[in-house]
Amino acid sequence: MKRVVALILALITIVCAFAQQGSGPNKAELAKLQKTYATAKAAYTRSPKRAGLKKKYVDATVAYGTGTMTTPALPTKSKYKDALRIYREALKLDPTNKEAKSNSDMMIRIYKQLGRPVPKG
Repeated sequence: MKRVVALILALITIVCAFAQQGSGPNKAELAKLQKTYATAKAAYTRSPKRAGLKKKYVDATVAYGTGTMTTPALPTKSKYKDALRIYREALKLDPTNKEAKSNSDMMIRIYKQLGRPVPKG
């Protein structure tokens, strides 16, 4: 019975998250988010002390993480694991980022409620 309740709570949490995020990006929109992320990461890696590049990198990373988490274009088995990895990358740069922290914490809670191991990395 506890497992059923945990599963129901996890599903409610996921539905609420999707409602807040909208329907999520399609495949082309997700590819655009990934490209923006890769460009921002490369620019920051080349010049980490240059003003504004860290914020652009964090913002692009969080947007890509949210897109990955909410897209219907990716399989459920991989998208949450990938989104969690992407959010962790953003949190390494900016541990105070509210969206990355909130969504990361939510996914970790869901994994735990389902009795599944939280993905590493």
